[in-house]
Amino acid sequence: MTAIGGKGLNGPKSLSKETARKGRFSASASDPDNSLAVWLRLQKSLADKNGIALTTLSRDSAVIGRIENDNSICRAMRVSAEHASLCAADCGAAYSNAIDAGNQFNFTCHAGLHCFAIPVSIDQKQLVILGGRAFTSTAEFGQFLGTYSELASVEGGDCLKNIKFVDSRELRETSDLVGSTASYHFQNAGKPEQTAESSQGTGLLDAQLEIVRLTDQLENRRKSIGQFYDFLRGISSTLDSQRVYHSLLQEFSGMMRAERSSLMILNQESNELALEAALGAELEASGPIRQKLGDSIAGAVLASGAPLMVTDADHDSRIPRDRPGSYKSKSFISYPLTLGLRKVGVINLTDRAGGLPYENDDLMMLEMIAPQLALIIDRTEWAKKAETFQQMSLTDPLTGLPNRRYLQDRLFEEVERSKRYDTPLSFMIIDLDRFKTYNDMYGHTNADRVLVQTAQLLRGSIRAIDMSARFAGDEFCIVLPETELGDAARIAERLRKTISETEYRTEQGELMGQVTISTGISSFSGSRQSPLAIVETADRALYQAKTRGRNCVAVYEDVHAAD
Repeated sequence: MTAIGGKGLNGPKSLSKETARKGRFSASASDPDNSLAVWLRLQKSLADKNGIALTTLSRDSAVIGRIENDNSICRAMRVSAEHASLCAADCGAAYSNAIDAGNQFNFTCHAGLHCFAIPVSIDQKQLVILGGRAFTSTAEFGQFLGTYSELASVEGGDCLKNIKFVDSRELRETSDLVGSTASYHFQNAGKPEQTAESSQGTGLLDAQLEIVRLTDQLENRRKSIGQFYDFLRGISSTLDSQRVYHSLLQEFSGMMRAERSSLMILNQESNELALEAALGAELEASGPIRQKLGDSIAGAVLASGAPLMVTDADHDSRIPRDRPGSYKSKSFISYPLTLGLRKVGVINLTDRAGGLPYENDDLMMLEMIAPQLALIIDRTEWAKKAETFQQMSLTDPLTGLPNRRYLQDRLFEEVERSKRYDTPLSFMIIDLDRFKTYNDMYGHTNADRVLVQTAQLLRGSIRAIDMSARFAGDEFCIVLPETELGDAARIAERLRKTISETEYRTEQGELMGQVTISTGISSFSGSRQSPLAIVETADRALYQAKTRGRNCVAVYEDVHAAD
């Protein structure tokens, strides 16, 4: 993606001698067709050096030559069946609107891009120079993303590869430059060649070209922004939030030449900023860093929605004298990340490489990139929430074990695997003996402690490939892949013994007496090839264990207590 900001960062700079030569040659080209060809080459230079789209239209609104430096949004819209008619109503009508107006015609298209159409004539033929196709603020870009977020080329990033940002004043100056250059060129198309010494017109053209806003610094920034957006498109598919935030900060800090930076995300529920990633500083191990919205520099910046750029913290009245931390530089930027009216977070940059202070062009670059940063962060936060909600829906909140829903899914997978590969599979249901007495004698809170401690013992006593889950109330289950029925019985007996020998205590430290379990075991077999059949037969075995006096293990079919 290409983004263009303020007027030349180091002041006006002339084009190359080759570009100027093209302009001088245009004044001496007497043949209209040749003059048009020269104009098209000059048009390309103007488009490339000013960072806008430019093209020349004939009477039937057809493009002569090509569209130079076209906006990727326009390319995507023109081939969209849904939006092509809107483009035709905007840029498609630019020729007639400019001719009817008799002078420059300015308009904003349906996508929010600012454009201009300038009528010119050559050999009694009317042409129109169509240009611009740029946003003049990040708010306009954010509105575009909100309106067209469902467009396939927006979701895939294809139409975000070459977007133009030009402030409104610069766009006016650029359109004036294009208009005066085109007017001078075509007015002198049929005149004899003039010498460089006597040609006031050539001098005028060179003077106009001198104010084209290109500098090497700006060109490098454009390339950096393009590379950064390529990076954003690649990382947007990653769901690991810590990886996303660290990679974002690392890439962005490199582009901004910040040796120290941090990214803070707003927790909407607590209204606090939490530090999610930091570079160039050793974080204290005193716990997570959080700041209330409105507190400290970052909190105040996000609350106000206005960025803070400081060139010298020691002499800036907005910065407290007792600012914490040790920094190599006195200059920093704290920039709010927002999506419309919704606050997302703050990015902080300091210790700029080379020791130079931050400048307005750094803020301008942040302004161009901030909407995409906020969008990536927002999507990542939603992915985190979705993952949390999914985890909560599959986890028993008291014991932390998988719940019955997850157990059913996992048992189904293991049964299908046993069918496919002919591998053994065993399953056990565990019931806490006379659990109601713990509720009656010690209360619900201490009875819950029995459940939690038992869950911990089960989880710590099985293999990594096994799975323990809370089935219901005081019942637990264990899925044992690749385990024969006899091996499962021995595992169950070991668990029974471990639990019966474990001390269970109340919150006050009082012993609650011996805790015992009864276990029923079943397995995948020719007669039990569904999860339901396996669960039901294990439950029957559990009933047998209960009728035998509890505190024992029973196996379905060959029902016996494992001693």
